[in-house]
Amino acid sequence: MPRFSRSRQADAAAVESGGGYQQPEKNASGLVTEEVGSLVSRPKLIVFYLGALITMFAISLQTVIPASFFVQAVVPWGVEVSSLWMPASYLIGYVALILPAFRISEMTGRLATFLFGLIVFVIFTGVAGNAATAYKFSVLRALQGAGAGFLASTILLVVSTNTSDRSRSLFVAGLCAAQLFGVGAAHTIGGKLAIDGHFRWGVYLVAPLMAAPVILCLPALLADKKPVRTESIFTRVVRFDYIGAIILIGTVITLTTGLVFGGNEHKWSSATVICLIVFGVVGIVLFLAWERLGASRPLFNTQWLHERNLQISVISTLFMSMVFFAHSVFIPILYITVRSELTDSAGRRTAPYWATSMGAALLAGLAVRYRPALARPLVWVGLAISIVFSGLYYTIEVKPTSLAKEQAFYALAGLGLGLAYPAVTYLSQVSVPLEEVGAASVVGHFLSIVGGMLGLILYQACLKSRLIINLDAIFKSNSFLASFDVRTMDIAGLEMSGPTILTYVPDLSDTIGQKMVDSLHTTYILTVPFLAVSLLATLFYKHRHTSSTI
Repeated sequence: MPRFSRSRQADAAAVESGGGYQQPEKNASGLVTEEVGSLVSRPKLIVFYLGALITMFAISLQTVIPASFFVQAVVPWGVEVSSLWMPASYLIGYVALILPAFRISEMTGRLATFLFGLIVFVIFTGVAGNAATAYKFSVLRALQGAGAGFLASTILLVVSTNTSDRSRSLFVAGLCAAQLFGVGAAHTIGGKLAIDGHFRWGVYLVAPLMAAPVILCLPALLADKKPVRTESIFTRVVRFDYIGAIILIGTVITLTTGLVFGGNEHKWSSATVICLIVFGVVGIVLFLAWERLGASRPLFNTQWLHERNLQISVISTLFMSMVFFAHSVFIPILYITVRSELTDSAGRRTAPYWATSMGAALLAGLAVRYRPALARPLVWVGLAISIVFSGLYYTIEVKPTSLAKEQAFYALAGLGLGLAYPAVTYLSQVSVPLEEVGAASVVGHFLSIVGGMLGLILYQACLKSRLIINLDAIFKSNSFLASFDVRTMDIAGLEMSGPTILTYVPDLSDTIGQKMVDSLHTTYILTVPFLAVSLLATLFYKHRHTSSTI
């Protein structure tokens, strides 16, 4: 990582004072700039931030809300594709476009990028919600996700480049809490709408909600000015990393398709799945090689790979996101299947986890604001708490009297995650020079969404494997159960058929219920090694003497 003559202390002072610095400088991406720093007044930034929180909530809610209406959607849509495609397709567009959107904003300005993302997101929210089949819904959701990528990129850039190291922790914590709220509220909000016969409104509802960000974000976006560059608009268009963007989009589509196909539409050992995964891995290598050697203005700055604290932060973010995205889908299924609760009620059962995680996130942001040196200890303590209580949650025997204990342990696991997640996000942004903070914030969020996608895929793969091991022989031995194909049963299949099976096969209900609990618990225990990897990585954080004394 190249070092810059200007210290972060001077950068922070310039930003905190509300002004910018004018000395021309060339940043690590090869861009010659003449203005960097805060050009948005604090009142406008606060108003913008309120809009950013609503935006982050809305785009996060949409990631997993289809999981709340699987049962209701199967009648009009059928089961022509795996239910995993409903969230995965949205995440494909989100992941594939967030990095290109960051560079596009340098050409067109952040206002234009935000409005473009908003228009795409709202249009395809409406079109996807009106889809006639699950296949069309999944395809249109990918375009909705593309709009979400543009929106996320813009709000992260504005917030990170208009705040100092010290004050940024509060802003980061709020955005993390909004993301957790959106992901965690999906089953409660979408489930209630679905039960009332309006499952499509689980998708539609974010369209009118996005009117608020337009009003709140517009003043700051009009005032916000990206760095002034010496090259012309034509030069910027020509130098855009088109090849890198194409490789990235192709890699995301190929690799995700292979992982979703595996164990669903095709066996993991099938040539289709193997080829798609191999092509995806090759695409990752090719993308990094191109960004390193061929791109004049890379989407991903490979020089960051040499900055230890940034490496550790993005790895930790990846694994933590795998956990909380998957929890938003798989924990409610335990209550739906085994306790025979409605979807919205199952969502409310998980509310303590999300409430403690959001509260802890805000508390962590406040603590780091006044004591920046607490950032690393918060990561370690938070992850340790989450690992311990996730493990204890796994040991609970599910029975009518165990509900309070389940929720208490689960809430404490959420508390730990809430302490660690914003602290890691903050550390990733103070690990690079100030003029690279915007890009670092986008890359960190990019890894968060990648982690969410991988978490949903890996947890489902584990669940299906355990269901086959635990239930296949039992189902084949019973004439009624033989009509259910365990080998094709995914999260939607378990949600739809679980209560029916337990009701109509009373002589086997206890055995089957216990096997389902075992399958779900074994899937949940993936949480412990994922968080353990995150904790082990953060133990190697390097102490840095910066303006924030991290």
